[in-house]
Amino acid sequence: MIYCGINLNSVDMTGNRYIIFLLLAFVEFPSLFAAYCLFKRFDHRRPICFFLMFSGLNCIVSNFVTKGSFWFPLILVLLGKFGITSAYGSIYLLSAELFPTVVRANGLGFASFFARIGSISGPFILQLSSYVKWLPLSIFGLLAVIAGLLLLLLPETKNRDLPQTFEDLDNWKS
Repeated sequence: MIYCGINLNSVDMTGNRYIIFLLLAFVEFPSLFAAYCLFKRFDHRRPICFFLMFSGLNCIVSNFVTKGSFWFPLILVLLGKFGITSAYGSIYLLSAELFPTVVRANGLGFASFFARIGSISGPFILQLSSYVKWLPLSIFGLLAVIAGLLLLLLPETKNRDLPQTFEDLDNWKS
């Protein structure tokens, strides 16, 4: 939802909407490279948590900067897109490592289904800007921060054997 919402919100920003959209597209390359580097260096939960919270805070702050400035809100939205692209590109790796082998394909399909529901709801949340201008990005930011914090409740998967059964997954907790 947040990934699609930030992209769709770019046309409402002041300035040339095509240049802004191009910048939002180009920020994906360094964000995925940063996610790769952090995944190699740290565990798998903390970088995704960092990127979600980083994106959420940038989305929230971008609502409350002075509207006379063009560059500062754009930089904040680009940083928000940087964070959510890194998290979105990384979450599939973590999801695949969490589900036991017997249900891995079904679990990823189910998770992807709910991600699509979020993508569908993104434009409807953006419609709230006709009532309160700062509400959509604040909702996206708040949801990203909550998701980042909830992610810390999951078990760590780096350098561990993938769970084959539900019993293996239960043994991870202990």
